[in-house]
Amino acid sequence: MRNKKVATAVLFLSTLVIGACGNGGDSANSASSAESQSSSEVTQSEEIYQNMYDDGLILFESEKYSEAGGIIDLLLQNDLSEYADLEAQAQELREKISSAQVETIKEEPTYELVENSAYKDERNSVLISEDYMKATGKSIMEASDEEIETWLASKEQETSQPEVNQSQSNSESESTESSESTETEESESTEPALTPEEEEVFVLEQVVALTGISPENNQFFTSKLDEDTYQVEIRNSHEVDGVEISNMVGMFEYTLSTNEVEKMNPVTGEYEVVDPQ
Repeated sequence: MRNKKVATAVLFLSTLVIGACGNGGDSANSASSAESQSSSEVTQSEEIYQNMYDDGLILFESEKYSEAGGIIDLLLQNDLSEYADLEAQAQELREKISSAQVETIKEEPTYELVENSAYKDERNSVLISEDYMKATGKSIMEASDEEIETWLASKEQETSQPEVNQSQSNSESESTESSESTETEESESTEPALTPEEEEVFVLEQVVALTGISPENNQFFTSKLDEDTYQVEIRNSHEVDGVEISNMVGMFEYTLSTNEVEKMNPVTGEYEVVDPQ
């Protein structure tokens, strides 16, 4: 696992547009159809935005400030000019979330260490923190920058070394294969395998494409759960009153064999399939 600063993941909510395929009819019918479609889209948008606000409020009241901040930030990145009341409520909630985050962070005993660290993103990442704890038995929030740097370097080495050994093993295995292999099998065997780094980049590209997330200004972290599944964490960091805040944009799982992305619902904790954007 390694930090991938692919960049800002702005999740653009798209509404379902139902195309009106006319087989004829006068302009009055066309206008009526267009008005009905427009009304449907507006209603759907309002429902989506309201649900986002409601989820953000639930998360805030549950003191899940990172997740609450992430979802309200996403909400306010949409054009809410037609929903002035909702926009005002969301802006007020964002201020409350930010204030709570700053207060909570400043009360942490590791506040000074983290604020002066060169690895703030890694320290705030759920995936990195879990991996570091498993490997060292120590919280990454309490580790020195030198310890984190050494650990990250060892992770890079561990990731690349097995691949070399595996490539050698595959080469030896292929040399002993029967010459009676089918053409399909031969074709598959000649396809170049992706390196771990290439596969990880591919996964991130697919997550961006399938979710509609724009790869700018956000931090991406990955963890390979098994041969077919990656976990991808996307965070957005920014300063509030001189304190760095890290909001959770989303936690995703990507399946290589099905090219499917699931996003964790921060309220329920359940993963839900993401419809391609």
